[in-house]
Amino acid sequence: MRPSLLIAAVALCLLSLATSRSSAASSSQCTFEILVKTGGRKNAGTDARVSLQVSGATGPAVTITNLESWGRMAAGHDYFERGNLDRFSGTGRCLSGEPCKLLIKSDGTGNKPGWYVEYVTVTQLRHGSVSSRQHKWAVDQWLALDEAPNQLFATRNGCGLAKALP
Repeated sequence: MRPSLLIAAVALCLLSLATSRSSAASSSQCTFEILVKTGGRKNAGTDARVSLQVSGATGPAVTITNLESWGRMAAGHDYFERGNLDRFSGTGRCLSGEPCKLLIKSDGTGNKPGWYVEYVTVTQLRHGSVSSRQHKWAVDQWLALDEAPNQLFATRNGCGLAKALP
């Protein structure tokens, strides 16, 4: 084989490899659609900063340190208020499997920082694919220091539980 053909063949192989790696990297990005339902109880809403972490049964988690920054409601919307169903969306590294572990936290700041969370739903949509994975956690808990269980976080582990979602 002539040297110029060999160089061209190697360059083509390297370009092909770089393209496939780039394609694999972009397919490892997912959009996460998150719904958070605040309960209808008296004083259930909060102005505290809320963070959320979600993961699959194995592998790294997606952490959102300020969930409101992912907000998708109308401008001026007051998130996490009594009876609200708030919608959030953002991009992060895809989970290795179905989202099944949840950690949701309040920083306990603001006027009346206690918050009653009814449920959280997370849907993972893989970029470049029509596949999606979804999990809904019933939280039904106060994130407050003055209401039982007197803590500013809730964890839920639904890994391994069979869930049929519509």
